[in-house]
Amino acid sequence: MKKYAPLIFLTLLFLSLWTAAMDEAAAAPLRGKVLRLRVVAASDSPEDQARKLLVRDEALALLTPLLEDCSDLSEARAAVEESLPELCRRAEALLRSGDAPAPVRGRLGEEDCPLRDYGSFALPAGRYETLTLTVGPGEGHNWWCVVFPPLCLAAAEEEGEDSLAVFSPGEVKLLRGEGRVLRLRCLELWQKLRAWLGRN
Repeated sequence: MKKYAPLIFLTLLFLSLWTAAMDEAAAAPLRGKVLRLRVVAASDSPEDQARKLLVRDEALALLTPLLEDCSDLSEARAAVEESLPELCRRAEALLRSGDAPAPVRGRLGEEDCPLRDYGSFALPAGRYETLTLTVGPGEGHNWWCVVFPPLCLAAAEEEGEDSLAVFSPGEVKLLRGEGRVLRLRCLELWQKLRAWLGRN
């Protein structure tokens, strides 16, 4: 049996990479339909992590009604871009009213996002349009979510299937598929391998 171990390993590796390549093709259009939110804490201290969540709550309070009538990513992007100065101003005012004022910087653009499992669905790793809010020096852990469509907001629970209406059946299957985390982890490794090969 030991003499077949390398062959079995190579076969499993090939199947994993082949599955990841197929999932990569299915995930590519999905990335053009999603706007993610990333809030970066000033540090990993309990106080800064709590402030990060306050900024998150303020951002969601502004973004949820703002994005509910958007029908695609371009509309959502335009709405967020217009509201970005107000969003940063409100977040800074909130922190000023507390015990530790800090600047909040906002940026809208493509970012490399890790695999995220939200329980009822998982979002593959890759480059997504992302609204990033950075508190202070931004040296702490992140909080991630999907604000368009509202997949991981409280509003998404009320909307149910309506939140998935922008996705094709194949994309919904990828988001909700059985064994999704293992398959999406293979996809993430495949993307890292391709990036590494591209640099060498």
